[in-house]
Amino acid sequence: MSALLTKREKTNIIINIVISSLIFICGTGSLIVSAIRQPEQNFFLEFRFMTVNGTLFTTLISLSVIIISAVELRKRRELWSARLYHLRLSSAVTETIIAVVILMSFFPFVPDSPNIFTFESFNMHLVIPPLSIVSFLLNKKPVTKMSSITRMNCAWLITLYAAVVITLIVLGLIPDEKIPYSFMDFKTRPVWYMIYFGCFIYSLTYVLSFLFTDWNHRISRFWTEENKAVSPQRS
Repeated sequence: MSALLTKREKTNIIINIVISSLIFICGTGSLIVSAIRQPEQNFFLEFRFMTVNGTLFTTLISLSVIIISAVELRKRRELWSARLYHLRLSSAVTETIIAVVILMSFFPFVPDSPNIFTFESFNMHLVIPPLSIVSFLLNKKPVTKMSSITRMNCAWLITLYAAVVITLIVLGLIPDEKIPYSFMDFKTRPVWYMIYFGCFIYSLTYVLSFLFTDWNHRISRFWTEENKAVSPQRS
């Protein structure tokens, strides 16, 4: 159901467009630079990294936010979608996990420390994640009720990625020296090591989903308090 936009809601939309544009520019630029840096290799092999998949996903979501927000400004009415809300939440959670995992990779017992000070790596690991979080938290129309199962929908991209990459490793399509993360190397790593990381990532997904939606709900009150009329609760 659409409603006329207030001044604060218009401001919110403009801020969302600016942040989403920054994400889109950083994401697109990083993917292009990654492709240019590997002229003699198959660029698609880079998609064995969750970071690259997450960046592509977040970049596309940001483009959707830009388009929808621009339409809202043009029509002067809000266009609310629960599906887009969940996708933005999934993007924010995924990007946060990418940042956390990359920071954990610098621990002595995790031999995956990358060079994060190249243009594309810096953007993917340290710039896009916080921008994605801020973008989601500024969503002015939160879903106020969300079941535990719905919250775990945020993990669908991670689950799909893990299923595909592990299958490719098992089939030998990703050679041992190209395995993206040490906790996926089931040939050399103990079972507890892989289970630990799996439990950690899924637990973190749920916690982040809960925290982000709660913070978004609280922050959204600022943008909508100009509305005197009582709007129906979304679910």
